[in-house]
Amino acid sequence: MRIAALLPHVEVFGGVRRYLELGNEFVKRGHRFVLFHPGGQKPSWLEFEAEVRPLGAVEAERFDIGLCSEYSILPAFDKLSAGLKYFYFVLENRRRERDILRRPFHFLGNSEGLCRRFERRYGVSCFRAAGGVNPDIFHPVDREEPAVEREFRILCYGRIYKTRKGIHKVIKACDGLVGAFPGLKLLFFDTRVGQDRRDPRLLIKTRLPYEFYMDLPQNRMAWLYSQADLFVSAERRAGWANTAAEAMACRLPVVCTASGTRDFALPGRTARVVPAAWPLFLRRAISRLIRNPELRSRLAEAGYQKIKEFTWSALAAKLEAHFHAELGP
Repeated sequence: MRIAALLPHVEVFGGVRRYLELGNEFVKRGHRFVLFHPGGQKPSWLEFEAEVRPLGAVEAERFDIGLCSEYSILPAFDKLSAGLKYFYFVLENRRRERDILRRPFHFLGNSEGLCRRFERRYGVSCFRAAGGVNPDIFHPVDREEPAVEREFRILCYGRIYKTRKGIHKVIKACDGLVGAFPGLKLLFFDTRVGQDRRDPRLLIKTRLPYEFYMDLPQNRMAWLYSQADLFVSAERRAGWANTAAEAMACRLPVVCTASGTRDFALPGRTARVVPAAWPLFLRRAISRLIRNPELRSRLAEAGYQKIKEFTWSALAAKLEAHFHAELGP
């Protein structure tokens, strides 16, 4: 197959990773994958084996499959010539969704929760294309012992200026445990990307000691996750919760909301899933796991086994079969 994908840039975002990882997998499977974006250059942060072209060249040839997830480049996607064009929903965007539905597109969703929402809200068919995680980057490693005896380290994504990520809720939940667990420490991570390049480290306000890791290369991500005893996420309106999935792939126990995690965070089985991103619920779940190392170990192992179902290779195979079926003989 000849597959084209359109992106607004190739910086370090989960939605960008999706296309880079899938492009690599489709190339491995013998297909041609061409990525169009305004700059036309190869990404610098992740190895990419497929073709890259500037967005202005999108009309140069015809493809079998077209893929896009970004509303801002819809005019370019409209110009793309393809047998089947798929809008791949990766986030909620209530202001723009109806604009997509008026176009002659097919639809993919990057999580069960997102697909259910579109089917329920709009009555459209949305193919489940959940995933994924790269086990070559995110995998268990031997953890380093903390410098402070009895230190308990909680890892959280650090893009605090994105309110839907819920980082401030995690901080508030953990601050409420000061005194109950004297060895508590927070770990954050992020990469400066996009137009909003505020330093998130300047926005962190907590009563707890913390470290903030900025701009780590991909080959250090497994090491980062290995530094923690627990990963906590409080996302809202997520598509696929990348960081929670990556934590599970590193065999780290997870506390999370159901947003973006329904495919792999099975309540009480593979993760501690809170009913809402409220500090009280998060605090109770965190406290229980701090006090119960056997539960942490069980959830970490079960989560690790579950997330192995969601590799990019498995997702590419699923999409390949779907595309062939839709294209016909």
